[in-house]
Amino acid sequence: MQAERTKSVESRILHYVSIAMVLTGALALCISDSHGRYSRTWIVVNTLIEVAVAFLGARYFLALKKRGGTESTVNLILLAVMLLSLAWEPVQRISFGTGRPFELILMFAVKNTMLVMAAAGCWGKYQRFATWGSIFLMICATTTYSGPDMIALAGLELVLGFFWLFYSHWNSLRIALLPAVKKQNLSKYLLLSAMAVLLFLIVSFSGENPIVHAFKGIIPSSGGDSRGDLHARDGLGDGELLVAGKYDIRSFAPIENAPFMSSDDPSLYDIMSDTYDEPGEISKNIDRAIGLKMQDQKIEEKELPDAENINRHFSTARNQKPAVEKSSAGISSDALLHVSGRTPLHLRMETYDIFDGVNWFSEPLKTDFKKSITLKERFEKPWIVVNGKAHTLSQECRNELHVITNNHLKSNQLPAPLHLREIHIDLVDRIDLFGWYQDSIVKLERKELPRLVPMHLISHFPDQKQIQYRDARFAALSHQQKHYIALPEVPLIPKIRGLANQLVADMDNDWDRIKKIEQYHREHFEQDRSVAFDGKQQLPLDEFLFESKVGPDYLIASSAALMLRSLGYSTRLVSGFYASPDDYDLKSDHTPVCADDVHFWVEVKVGPGPDDWCTIEPTAGYAVLGPPLSLYERTVEAILVATYWIGNHFVFCCSALGSIIGACLFRYQISACLITGWLRLYRPRDTRRLIFRTLWLLELRIRGQGQKRPLTMSLNQWFRQQAEHLSVNANCLAELAYYVNWAAFAPSTADHTQIPGGERISDCCNRIINEARWVKRTP
Repeated sequence: MQAERTKSVESRILHYVSIAMVLTGALALCISDSHGRYSRTWIVVNTLIEVAVAFLGARYFLALKKRGGTESTVNLILLAVMLLSLAWEPVQRISFGTGRPFELILMFAVKNTMLVMAAAGCWGKYQRFATWGSIFLMICATTTYSGPDMIALAGLELVLGFFWLFYSHWNSLRIALLPAVKKQNLSKYLLLSAMAVLLFLIVSFSGENPIVHAFKGIIPSSGGDSRGDLHARDGLGDGELLVAGKYDIRSFAPIENAPFMSSDDPSLYDIMSDTYDEPGEISKNIDRAIGLKMQDQKIEEKELPDAENINRHFSTARNQKPAVEKSSAGISSDALLHVSGRTPLHLRMETYDIFDGVNWFSEPLKTDFKKSITLKERFEKPWIVVNGKAHTLSQECRNELHVITNNHLKSNQLPAPLHLREIHIDLVDRIDLFGWYQDSIVKLERKELPRLVPMHLISHFPDQKQIQYRDARFAALSHQQKHYIALPEVPLIPKIRGLANQLVADMDNDWDRIKKIEQYHREHFEQDRSVAFDGKQQLPLDEFLFESKVGPDYLIASSAALMLRSLGYSTRLVSGFYASPDDYDLKSDHTPVCADDVHFWVEVKVGPGPDDWCTIEPTAGYAVLGPPLSLYERTVEAILVATYWIGNHFVFCCSALGSIIGACLFRYQISACLITGWLRLYRPRDTRRLIFRTLWLLELRIRGQGQKRPLTMSLNQWFRQQAEHLSVNANCLAELAYYVNWAAFAPSTADHTQIPGGERISDCCNRIINEARWVKRTP
């Protein structure tokens, strides 16, 4: 019975099922670790590498077992994999500037060890360890991330796990079953596994809270008591940084509970809701708020410090030293906003339509303006839909998420991209808190935006390549509005119109004409915010455009807007903020937006729809965010970046390339020198090992001269053929050939009874190591 059980555990099907379980757990751990940090392409490549390693390792261990290999070899490999996984972390932090918290370092070391154990599943004990270890990996992964893909992987892990249990159990009892019952097929085990998974899900979701909670000290939590960790993830209390957040609101600025704390500043989550008539303790800075559930009020125990800087803050919720109270005086930061997501990003605050030659006037909101704001649920979260109809520019655009956090901005206008679609602020499910500041700019019905509260924005970023085929000037006539093409009656306008017509004289395509105006301003005008024009002698725009050609961005944008209007294109001036990719902070994974990032740009109407506007950036040094790059575009961009880097480090690259080429050309000579030094410093005690390494060294020296021993030629023949080119006695070579034959084919019992002479072997090997060199003989 025991022999049959061992045979069932070591069966090929169970071996591959255990490998599949470990790979599933490894994929789950990789997804939980890379969520919001790495792309899906990186996950796929990493998974393919792990699959290749697992199955190639399985073939290696099966061959090792057939050759009579022992478990001690596997134990050494497991130990090496564990130690190398731990040693890789400091290398990663020093070389690439990235890293993981301590518990994830351990988990990835365990994952790599489990992969090797699964590959070595031809030995029963390693297979069992790998099977149960894969479940442990899955548990750890699900405590840190609970997306739909994680649920699917957990279900797959359960199916595979139950299949492994059922199959191994019934195979262990096969010897005791009737012949008719012994003919089991895989469909029965799969059906039993599916039924077990269904029962588990019913039991799991029948309780009040089906979510698996992480407890500090048991499951990974990134918690800490005494020191900060720059690489800590969204956990309980580790690190001096406020945890960088993208999609999980708990991980941005203060944690999710922080907005509920008491503060004299207006809070979006103020417990005194304006929906109740009963008076309460009113803050001196009263503002609109939303009501909280009663169970949420119990966390209001400490005042929330002004954690203005996203990089340095100790949250009271994360402080686990009750004896030492942290001060509530916040840490100062110059950033007005913090942006998470792709950059460069234009955040609109106000649009201007009328220009009188000196002043731009803000576009007013019409009294009869009607644009509905609706509420929808996305993954059980409330989302405010401000633009439900897809405009013609974004029909093929996918949703893209940015997270904006207000730090010091004193305004109720929501800084957002041009084609804003949806807004999410945690727990905000009332559409009456949102309104329109202008016909394309959303505001909150309160005096100021809430501070330190993540605002999730879903927007579209059209591909400008799709606009070049549009007849922008005539397509917009159906919804043409005079104030978008109005020009002031000043002597400057004929000069601007003449210059614009001169620039686009040989162009018929509308988009090419628009881009020509943009390109002209980027190439011929320099931004300098220290330059100002008082307008006492002539109009500021006249002096800037035709004389100075140096000035602030609002003059560059004004010039471009007037040129486009003179050509008949609906245009408006826009002010807001520019989130530059140059300001991206790698540690916090956010882009700070400061007061110096205030910017002016132009928007031009390129379609018949009311929302068919496109951003034009006439100021040099600024870029417009487009849709995510395709695989081909990313490849081309990577090649260009690599070429640019090589050009800047040409000497280093040439030296490195020359070293690599030299190492490849002289690889045998280099290897022979290294092995010679190694054998001189460390001489193997085992006689057979000394013989084989001496032969290895001699073959490398001869191989370095382009001479390779044919597979069909015996060692004695090859030595006789090469004897005239080696600076060693031919008798010594013949003696070495005899020793090699003895070491390769003599039985192990001959180690002590038929050794040809230990001293003679040592002397022969010493002569080969120290004297045998290739010498070119002239005929």
